[in-house]
Amino acid sequence: MPPSPPPYLVDAQQFPGEVLRLLAERRDDLVAAGASWADVVSDQLRTQVRSGSFLGAIWRGPGDEAAAVIGWQGAGTFGRRGWLYLARGHRSAGLLDRLLRELDQDGRPPFVGWSGQIPGLGPDETDAVYQRRGYTPAVRAEMHLPPGTVISPRPLAPAFSTRPLSDRDEDAVASLMERVYHGEPERALFATTVDEAEDARTSVHDIVHGGIGKWLSEASFGIDHDGVLSAYTLSNAHFGGLITELGVAPAFRRRGLARALLARTTQSLRGLGFPEPRLMVTMWNDRAVGLYRRVGFEFTPGGAERVWVDLRAFGLARGRAPVEA
Repeated sequence: MPPSPPPYLVDAQQFPGEVLRLLAERRDDLVAAGASWADVVSDQLRTQVRSGSFLGAIWRGPGDEAAAVIGWQGAGTFGRRGWLYLARGHRSAGLLDRLLRELDQDGRPPFVGWSGQIPGLGPDETDAVYQRRGYTPAVRAEMHLPPGTVISPRPLAPAFSTRPLSDRDEDAVASLMERVYHGEPERALFATTVDEAEDARTSVHDIVHGGIGKWLSEASFGIDHDGVLSAYTLSNAHFGGLITELGVAPAFRRRGLARALLARTTQSLRGLGFPEPRLMVTMWNDRAVGLYRRVGFEFTPGGAERVWVDLRAFGLARGRAPVEA
């Protein structure tokens, strides 16, 4: 009998039926684990597979079975961001490590980030594999403001004035966003280019022009200091009311600006029919987590997602170990 072939990667578009089967299996595992976003993401991926726009690969096992499915976003300047799912019967730290090594050698741009805990592997076990390959773990967690919880702002100094934002503020918001994220590990979660200014302009454009659901200008605000934008929120209708971005210029932090913006933004979102405003936070950002908790936000059950990023690719310092939501 000839020896079994070693595992190998093939383009996912060659086997759409197997991709759909593994996506259904992944969806069931995520639902069982309490992932609130499982159905939405699974529907999006299935649509991509059926339309032929899915970017990814199938990992064929020793018996030529589909042992894993891998998906990724198109490569930016830094490389690809991906997720992977090990099929039932193929879940071990050794197989995950082997798959990551093969993906590093597939001739495409390197991976700079991964998302999604792998069912069947514990967080510590998964972290150890990714860390050996140079990735830093983090947890992105959803928080919501329960109905009836109202944020009370504190008075701002007279030099500060709050106003609604419009699409005419895109350049000013992008310029401030660049300063907010400069040197911060969070930039590695989203950056696509070396040019920080271009990255910020692209992010703001996507938020304002439908890349994350409808932009809600009525619930997006800026705070000016002597006529210059110094803090902002951007909100979108994305499976409810989402505060997509909150940023404060480094020179004006700890002056109550973030609290004032959260109060105004959550009030406006509720006025638009979103009773539980939501936001996402990276758990290593102690300052942001502390603020959101103090004003009344709570963690959403099943709303946390583990991610791993190669901070070295972005010239950033290694982040701290993840904190569970």
